[in-house]
Amino acid sequence: MHRRNFLATLAFGLSLAFPAAGLAQGKVLITSPADGAILDAMDENHLVYEVDPGPRGDHVHVYVDNREIGILRKLKGSYLLESLSSGARNLCVKVVNKAHVPVGIEQCVKVTVK
Repeated sequence: MHRRNFLATLAFGLSLAFPAAGLAQGKVLITSPADGAILDAMDENHLVYEVDPGPRGDHVHVYVDNREIGILRKLKGSYLLESLSSGARNLCVKVVNKAHVPVGIEQCVKVTVK
């Protein structure tokens, strides 16, 4: 019984020490293009995004098919997707720290370029 009380007290203490561990971690929202969109390779295609980098993030990187194509210093804006080749593409916005290492906050959309 004593061990059970100790574990319950420990769990309660940890919940007080880290009350918002899951609440304020940041967020990425890609507002355009939509997931599943069909893009014209001849058009000027823009990635429109909003970011809350959370406590561990510093800025944002843009990726096409897991290849970094840009660094974004603004937390809200638009990025011109230059020279998208035809086919299925995975577009991602990832929050990174000052060392440019992803911190796990990201959003990706799958698009088809024709």
